[in-house]
Amino acid sequence: MKKNKQTFTHIVNDYIKEKRAIGCKFEKGAQILRRIIYLQNNIDHDFPILSEEFVDQWIEKTAWENETNRSGRISVLRGLGAYMIRMGYNAKVIPRRLTPYRDYPYTPYIFSEQELGLILKTIDRLCENGISNHSDLIFPIVFRILIGCGTRITETLHIEKNDIDLENGTLILRHTTGAKERIIPMAASLVKRCCLYKTKCQVFKKFDSTTWFFPNRNGLPYSSGTAYELFRKALIVAGISHGGRGKGPRLQDIRHTYAVRVLNKWVQEGNNLTTALPYLAIYMGHEGLKASQHYLRLTANMFPELLQTVEKEYGWIIQEVYHE
Repeated sequence: MKKNKQTFTHIVNDYIKEKRAIGCKFEKGAQILRRIIYLQNNIDHDFPILSEEFVDQWIEKTAWENETNRSGRISVLRGLGAYMIRMGYNAKVIPRRLTPYRDYPYTPYIFSEQELGLILKTIDRLCENGISNHSDLIFPIVFRILIGCGTRITETLHIEKNDIDLENGTLILRHTTGAKERIIPMAASLVKRCCLYKTKCQVFKKFDSTTWFFPNRNGLPYSSGTAYELFRKALIVAGISHGGRGKGPRLQDIRHTYAVRVLNKWVQEGNNLTTALPYLAIYMGHEGLKASQHYLRLTANMFPELLQTVEKEYGWIIQEVYHE
């Protein structure tokens, strides 16, 4: 055990500083750690240890939480325990096998190729009526980026002018979940649309004075709520059924659809998913492989002809999903 006068609270604060120093916002994790400090003070009186008694109490499932929330707080404690051991403190680390699998709390809606095309045509028609002075230029491109690149809506709306490289056909995502920058390639057709959009927007005064590539009338990024309202209208006009509040299709399901389409293509081409999945995880901006494994299951369910291949070749990758 490390011999110094540090308290458990000091250790937690140092851990939070380290996480943020490497580029993580860690806001939710920091909130959970405050609860951990409170409970640890009651059990171990702020001594610089992570005792087995405390860990056993923390990992117990409460009556009011679901497995996703429980998994999240257990994951935070696992990270703290690993940090404490690395720094020479006495800590009980939670084995990874005891951490509940964090699957999606809902089943994503995977759009067909026909539905995606219909959504784009509908978005184009709706935007002709105008959400703002140049929304008819913005949102058709925004939704083509969502569908063609698999990006999140918030990181797409926060693309800056300098992040678009029209010569090389790439865009940089800087305002991302987990503060992880990513470089995304664009199809030639999308690059052409972006070039045309940039030319047409030069007539708008706000576009010249803002750093954002998709500014609203105030020169700021549109909110994700504006995009979601347009998406819901497009579903209604296109005749794509919505299951109601809490069911979907959700705007995020466009991103899920992108990942499933990529995996479907890889499986059909005979690519080795053992080595390919990490690339998908990095491209999508995931923390690890869990989300990509989930997409692999969705791929098998969406394309029954691939089910036998996926289970035979890659069942070991998603065994905690298939055998839950």
